[in-house]
Amino acid sequence: MGKKNRKQMKQEVKGGSNKNNLVVAAILVIVLGYWGMTQLGGSDYPNLVSGVFFDTPVVSADTGKVTVPEEVVTNSKLVFVDVKLDNVTSEFNYLGRRIILSSYRNAEYLPLVIISTPNGNTISGVRVCEPCSSFSFHIVDGKYLQCDACGTRWDIETLQGISGGCMSYPPPRLSTGLVGGVVVEAGQTGLKIRV
Repeated sequence: MGKKNRKQMKQEVKGGSNKNNLVVAAILVIVLGYWGMTQLGGSDYPNLVSGVFFDTPVVSADTGKVTVPEEVVTNSKLVFVDVKLDNVTSEFNYLGRRIILSSYRNAEYLPLVIISTPNGNTISGVRVCEPCSSFSFHIVDGKYLQCDACGTRWDIETLQGISGGCMSYPPPRLSTGLVGGVVVEAGQTGLKIRV
């Protein structure tokens, strides 16, 4: 092989590595862009959201299912629903947690929260922060659920604690589905619901 051929081969290899660098850089930009969109939330998701009470859910006493129109949840982002209980219930245990209702509406209602997250998921739970006996929350920075009493913050997608004194006490999750609306399995709590 002559000097010219070796030089030509080095340039070809060098040129090929530049193409590889461009491909790697493009992939990196795509991955970082996707991560930014999924972790930081979409730009159309509001930074501050107050809860909206929905007073007319469809309730099934037989199954314990509570249904709210999907567009109410999608548009409001943070929906509060109070479900009338069959019996006055001052406290109950759910997911290994003791939830006290005696200080909420004469212990006659189960407070629920339904959240439409920035990633397009819908999650729900019992609307309570037990240590501070709070039943009120709002969304801050477009990605955290924050207790209105103690200021504890949870990641809105996972309900993992971020900061505050009650990080281990996010609203206890309930199974949620989308069938003719947002369906919350409130019967999982073991409480009897009144229609």
